[in-house]
Amino acid sequence: MTTSHYDLIIIGTGAGGGSLAYRLAPTGKKILILERGSFLPKEKANWDTVQVVQRDRYHTQEVWYDHKGHAIHPGVGYFVGGNTKVYGGALFRWREQDFHQVIHQGGISPEWPLKYNDFAPYYTQAEQLYQVHGRRGMDPTEPATSEAYPYPEISHEPRIQEIHESLQALGLHPFYLPLAIKLNEVNHRLSACIRCNTCDGFPCLVDAKADADVNCIRPAEQYNNG
Repeated sequence: MTTSHYDLIIIGTGAGGGSLAYRLAPTGKKILILERGSFLPKEKANWDTVQVVQRDRYHTQEVWYDHKGHAIHPGVGYFVGGNTKVYGGALFRWREQDFHQVIHQGGISPEWPLKYNDFAPYYTQAEQLYQVHGRRGMDPTEPATSEAYPYPEISHEPRIQEIHESLQALGLHPFYLPLAIKLNEVNHRLSACIRCNTCDGFPCLVDAKADADVNCIRPAEQYNNG
């Protein structure tokens, strides 16, 4: 019996494991990536509301149980790319206060040993890796940043634009979500995103989401070190 030796083993290919694989692939290390699911199939059902929402086609049918024995239907999917395959692409940074002690109804969330400033450079790298669109300076809760988003904000749909302007007229501060969507509004011929009627909760039939599969695992596969 032969035994394979790996320098690194990565378990899971979601946002964490996928990003790690992308970063480590060029090192020449022998890497084993473990994922319980397969690649999510590209099929018409990706955009079918009945299949995706009503029949829960891309979520596990597992039932979990909490500490009181109550059933939980987790709403997670097991595919290469993890839950980023069906996310809406919104990628917020945690705020500075999120790393401090938080007292809430359920108890106390302990203070982190590391703080926002320790993670800030990696947030910048992650926004570049996942091609995030957005605009700095509009969100009053936004943490300190050193660079602009890699890509400009994605324009609102007409009705959302009306709401945006109405909120501004009331003195409020609406802002554009930081979105990891491959949309080119300057030259639509070069845009992977076609601005369809489905996104959050749906797989993308045209691979226009910057997810951990498309942006991390597929580029990592180009290296011959598995």
